[in-house]
Amino acid sequence: MGILDTGIKILQGIKYEFSDDSFVVGLRFEDYVQDLFSKKYFSIAEKTHSTETNQERYVESSMNPDFVFRYMPTGEQFAVECKYRSGLKEGRLSWSYHKQMKRYQEFSRKRKMPVFIVIGLGGYDDEPEEMFNIPLDEAKYPDLYPSVFNRFSRPPDKPFFWKNGKLY
Repeated sequence: MGILDTGIKILQGIKYEFSDDSFVVGLRFEDYVQDLFSKKYFSIAEKTHSTETNQERYVESSMNPDFVFRYMPTGEQFAVECKYRSGLKEGRLSWSYHKQMKRYQEFSRKRKMPVFIVIGLGGYDDEPEEMFNIPLDEAKYPDLYPSVFNRFSRPPDKPFFWKNGKLY
């Protein structure tokens, strides 16, 4: 590895740590969520591609949820879409837009796989104040009221576990 490659990696590391660019914020939150899935019990079957990869040549599967995890004891698979939001908008949690939500619903239907929307709210992308784990079937609109998302509250630093087809 040459000095130029080393310099590029250092700059990428600095950008990852300190950037407030929405793509970088999203990536840091995805990494945070990924770390809450024990390597002992969960494997990553699929993961969306990086922005750099998609800039070279767009990969269609990047339209899918961020992760497909496999619960290794049973082989069951499920998808997770990660969203970090710094706050509410007009009292609602804006997690998606209509077209994106429909894509996730179509993914779930075609793959016969549950999709969960994991949302970090407030705090920082790598240390959110609150976290919600919402089954896609319950996230019926791109903007959710507290009466919906609060039912799916979970401790932000608690590892995930899978039981009877549900993610906790």
